[in-house]
Amino acid sequence: MSKTFKNVSLFLILGILVAGCSKSGSSGSTVGPGSSAPQLKTPQFKGPSSTSATADTSQGALMATTTAAEFNALSSGFMAFYTGNSTHSGNSWTWTYTENGLKGTWTALSSSTGYNWSFVENGTSGSVTYNNWTALSGTESSDGKTGSWTFYYTNTDTPEAVASWTTDGSGNLTGTILEYNASGTQTGKWIFTDNSDNSGELKIYIENVLTWDVKWSSNGSGTWVEYDPNTGATVNSGSWS
Repeated sequence: MSKTFKNVSLFLILGILVAGCSKSGSSGSTVGPGSSAPQLKTPQFKGPSSTSATADTSQGALMATTTAAEFNALSSGFMAFYTGNSTHSGNSWTWTYTENGLKGTWTALSSSTGYNWSFVENGTSGSVTYNNWTALSGTESSDGKTGSWTFYYTNTDTPEAVASWTTDGSGNLTGTILEYNASGTQTGKWIFTDNSDNSGELKIYIENVLTWDVKWSSNGSGTWVEYDPNTGATVNSGSWS
């Protein structure tokens, strides 16, 4: 697993959940006749389904199953923020949390196709002061089959990562993660496909160069190839059954 992808998950789980505001600080109440606060319908990636894939230590299957878990964490790691009471006004819902001088505000704005989400921080945490900083924003369709999340570098509007997913008419789920450096240059790309027949593929790129390609069939068996990011030559390969 590359260090860059792990950093994206740490940014979400640690930077937002831990350094941010706790669930216990929620306030407000749901108002308005018949109002119902929205709930995220986050995608669930599976990866290869065979027992041997789960137990595989030869990198390929393990890469796929671990990536599936990390991708799911990008979508579900912040769900605790909107499980408390919300304030409803018009077509928006707001959850507000405060802790130790830091205030976090979740907002869900309904649209004709689904919801637009955002998380904004204000206040001071340690040596960092936030002034209406949007830490992440995203969209999700009403049925949860498509969506996108953008995570921003601290106190900037520069994306650190963009995670998106789509589901086609046959139920095949594809997720893409784009990684960026602080200058806004794309440094990595992850494409994860979970087909409805349990087959799938994981492709990993560093600066648009393919470095990993993992494929599995509907019975969970599969193959993997690792490429040199400089020459494109095969570095290693293997399979599992």
